[in-house]
Amino acid sequence: MAELCLVGYTYRGYEMAYACAQARAFGYSSLELRDFRDVDLSTPAGVSDALRRASRLAADHGLTICSVFYAPLPVSREGEREEEERAFGEVIAILAGFHVPILHTRLSLHRAGKGQEVVSASALESDYEAARETLSRVARQAEKHGVRLALESHMGTIHDTAASQWRIVFACESPYVTASLDFANLLIAHREESLGEAIRAFGPRIGYTHIKNVKLSPWGYDWNLPVRWGDINYYRVLQALKEASYRGPLAVEYCGTGDPDVFVEDDANYLKSLIARVGL
Repeated sequence: MAELCLVGYTYRGYEMAYACAQARAFGYSSLELRDFRDVDLSTPAGVSDALRRASRLAADHGLTICSVFYAPLPVSREGEREEEERAFGEVIAILAGFHVPILHTRLSLHRAGKGQEVVSASALESDYEAARETLSRVARQAEKHGVRLALESHMGTIHDTAASQWRIVFACESPYVTASLDFANLLIAHREESLGEAIRAFGPRIGYTHIKNVKLSPWGYDWNLPVRWGDINYYRVLQALKEASYRGPLAVEYCGTGDPDVFVEDDANYLKSLIARVGL
């Protein structure tokens, strides 16, 4: 049966202990470590301290830490972000020490001379090559430590669409470089995206998933809603994941406002019933 992981961002502004208690209460089996009110994941030292505390809390509540979000993975053109890349390598080793299998992240690639983030719509061949070279270096560290990198579909990055994300992931031969498919983010960035086709295209290189829903409108989007509502049909998404032989966590995230407990409980109940129907 697919593992339900609670994404810590759901409880941003709360203490980590509260998020762990609620994850357990509502039937999740693991947690994605994020920046809670009492956590700082901006440095390797902060990640190490957070994992020490998170490991104790998770054990107390019968949970595991399935992933840690640490970003960005900096892309250098001429070594200008070497120090950031070194810190990223330290975090990989820290995760291995705590037996955390997935480092969830995003690339950061600046336009030369401008400091602006490169997105797929403006990406050049040289941008993709810089991303490939950086990932090839970092992948060697990931392989050494047995930690899988999962690049998240996300607005404002060079991997904001399925096509650009696919190009970056498959340019790196290492199986330790994988895609984290965030289905709502994919639709926000590209409304015509076929989620089923994206899942089939990535196949065995899907290393992680983010589960939330979104309602698109002519004036924007709304994600103040549970997974069972919105424009994404998660029955079809889970079917496609099953056909792609995906066996990783379903990381459930709520990005809206209001009381997160309401959504965390409803999403767990809905997804458990859906997992049973699909046989994932």
